[in-house]
Amino acid sequence: MVNYVTGFMLSNDGQRVVLIRKRQPSWQQGRLNGVGGKIEPGETPAQAMAREFLEETGVQTDPASWQPFVELNESGLACVYFFFCRDDAAVTAARTMEAEPVEIHAVQPLPDDVLHNLRWLIPMASDPQLVFSQPARLVERVRAVSAPAAAGRT
Repeated sequence: MVNYVTGFMLSNDGQRVVLIRKRQPSWQQGRLNGVGGKIEPGETPAQAMAREFLEETGVQTDPASWQPFVELNESGLACVYFFFCRDDAAVTAARTMEAEPVEIHAVQPLPDDVLHNLRWLIPMASDPQLVFSQPARLVERVRAVSAPAAAGRT
């Protein structure tokens, strides 16, 4: 099973979020997603999240600052660990470092071209009333063998 991380860097007030405009995989091309990627051997999900955020935005973060809030198991094919972090300085400093452009967007309303599950993941991450003592664990059923896995994977 392949494991991924996807994270949402939010402003302290939860009103802005750092997203990337995907170039690949092809089913995400041109759409907005959180920052993330594959978890490397020997990394914890939080370490992978901090590494991916640095690689894609140029902003160094402490792995402990990333709050896990959802684990999405894609029928045993992959697991995506979703994180959020609140840091005005990181939102302001985020810039494009790789081929996929980094963009800052308002949380309300989200742009029309976000990947479908970001419509509930980002509001969940930005809601100050929600406290996550542990991540919500969800299982997504794969509808067809050739269907792309869950949105959010990078």
